[in-house]
Amino acid sequence: MSEKYSGPDAAQHAATGLSKGQLTTLLGGCVILATAAWIAEVDPMALFAAGAREQMGAFVAEGFPPETGREYLLGRSLRDGLLWAIVETLAISVVGTTLAVALAVPLGLTSAATVTHRGPLYRNASAGRIAVGRGLYHASRTVLSFLRSVPGIVWGFLFVTAIGLGPFAGVLALAVHNAGVLGKLYADFLEDTDPMTTEAVAGSGATRLQAVCHGMVPQVTPTIASYTLYRWECTIRSAAILGFVGAGGVGYYLVITIQRLQYGKLSTAILAVFALVVTSDWLGSQLRTRLG
Repeated sequence: MSEKYSGPDAAQHAATGLSKGQLTTLLGGCVILATAAWIAEVDPMALFAAGAREQMGAFVAEGFPPETGREYLLGRSLRDGLLWAIVETLAISVVGTTLAVALAVPLGLTSAATVTHRGPLYRNASAGRIAVGRGLYHASRTVLSFLRSVPGIVWGFLFVTAIGLGPFAGVLALAVHNAGVLGKLYADFLEDTDPMTTEAVAGSGATRLQAVCHGMVPQVTPTIASYTLYRWECTIRSAAILGFVGAGGVGYYLVITIQRLQYGKLSTAILAVFALVVTSDWLGSQLRTRLG
C-alpha cells in the first residue's frame, strides 16, 4: 500500500517526490560527503594549476612513443625484462588466489553461524556444544577481520622482511589478505542459505558435516565460484603494485621508471598492466559464463 501524505508533507512530497524521512537522509548524506571532502582536502582546481598542467604535459610528451626496445621488454636472460614481469605478476595472482581459497574455506565454514552454533542443525544441541560453536565462530571471525584489515601491500612488506625479496613474498601477501576477504564472503553466503534444505538433509539421518556439505554448500557453490573469480581479477591489480615493496611482479618496473623519470618506459609498463587486466577480465567473464 502506498504511503499517504497530508498537509505540509503532501506539498513537500509533491514538489520533490521524497518523503520527509528520505529528504532528511539525503541531506544528512550530503553533509557527511561535504565533511569528508573537507577532511580529504579535495580541491578540483589543483588539477588545472599551472604546475599540474606542466607535469602532465611533460609526461605525455616524454612518454610517447612508449619504449619498445628488446632489452627492456625481454631483458638479458629468461627471468628478466618487462614481459617476464607480466608473466610473474599473473603467476603471483594465480598461486596467491589458490592459497587464499585453501585458507578461506575452513575459516569460512567456522565463521558461519549456521555451521557452528545456530539454525536447524543445532535445535536439539546441548548448551555446551552451542557455547563451543559460538566461541569457534567468534575466534574465526576475529582472524578473518585481522587478515583483511591489513592491506596487501603491507603484508608484502612484512613477508619481504621475513623471507627476502622476490615473488614468493607477493604470493604469501595476496594469499593472507585475500583469505580474509574470501573467508568473510563464504561465511556470509553460508549464513544466507535456505534452512529448509539443510533441515531436510539433516532429517534424513545425515550428520552435521554431511548436512553442511550436501545441504548448504551446493546452494552457494555457483555464487562462491563467481566471487572467487572476481577476486582473482582483483588480485592481478594488487599483484601489479607489490613490486613497490620488492615482492615481485611488474610493480618493480613501475616504481623504477617513476623514480628515474623514464616516462617512455613507464608508458610501456602501464600499457602492459592494462593489457594484463583487460585479458584477465575477459578470461574471468568467460569462466563465469561457463560456470553459470
